[in-house]
Amino acid sequence: MIDNFQNLAKKTLDDIFNIAEKKSPDFDVDFEGENLIIEIDNSTFVLSIHNPTQQIWMSSPVSGAHHFKYKKEGSNYQWISTRDDSINLFDKLDMELSSFL
Repeated sequence: MIDNFQNLAKKTLDDIFNIAEKKSPDFDVDFEGENLIIEIDNSTFVLSIHNPTQQIWMSSPVSGAHHFKYKKEGSNYQWISTRDDSINLFDKLDMELSSFL
């Protein structure tokens, strides 16, 4: 299960890397180990693979810390907040990155 989680989490961070790169040339996007760092002006987003809990953790200069677990929502699987089922990782990040445009 851990290997499957790691592959899925790495693919997710790769997808987010590509989304952030396309969103604006002003975003500095880079990997540091299992962390994805997105720097915008003097603000930094950090997305981390957290293996012990099998979650992706996001530190946001806009909204603070969030933890996301891969779970089934309807007929699809999505990264959903562990604190609020209405928060999807990709939607949350897109909204927050857009606030810098």
